[in-house]
Amino acid sequence: MCKLYLVLLLSPVCLSAPQLGFGLVPLPPPAPLSFNPLPIAADPDQTGFNPVQTGTNPQEPFDDNPQYNFSYQIADEAEQTYITQNESRDGNQVTGSYQYVDPFGSLVIVRYSAGPQGYSETREVREGFLQIRPRSQVN
Repeated sequence: MCKLYLVLLLSPVCLSAPQLGFGLVPLPPPAPLSFNPLPIAADPDQTGFNPVQTGTNPQEPFDDNPQYNFSYQIADEAEQTYITQNESRDGNQVTGSYQYVDPFGSLVIVRYSAGPQGYSETREVREGFLQIRPRSQVN
């Protein structure tokens, strides 16, 4: 009786395994894997970081005192999408702000500053800034 249970228990496993000769072709053995790591540059100051050398790319000269200003504004009345951002950089100091209307109609204002001392920001939320209209159904 025990042999019958063993045969009944193992027969589905044996019959479900793919068998050669029934349209299956054995796969060739996999190709050996090869890994050729790139050489690692020497770390002169033993910090774990390789410093970027200035002047290594003549197409992109290094600027010791980078400066920029940019801003953009998006206003889509039909979609009720309102976004604005202003940012400026002078050397190592970046300051800016951005504003957007969230899905609840609140105006979110973020003012930020980043530099050698780290990053800081303030957030202001003006609830009820905009009455959100229901979207029309597209058929």
